[in-house]
Amino acid sequence: MTRPNFIKLTDEQVRARKRRNVAIALGLVGFIVLVFVVTVTNLQRNTEARKAAEAAALATVERADSALPAAVAAPEAPVSEPTP
Repeated sequence: MTRPNFIKLTDEQVRARKRRNVAIALGLVGFIVLVFVVTVTNLQRNTEARKAAEAAALATVERADSALPAAVAAPEAPVSEPTP
């Protein structure tokens, strides 16, 4: 079996490859940081919105007029037993 002939890279080509690999790695790390920051920002915004909605709902309940009648539950449907 013969050995394959590999191309021997020059020192300049090896340095260029390393620079390219570092640039790609930095780009990936930058993208990961960007996604993380956007995710944390969205989570924070959603948490604040939920707190505001809960506070508004609580304020609505506290402002409810006590003179209004209480909520009436729906009547239960009569259950008929099957005939034999």
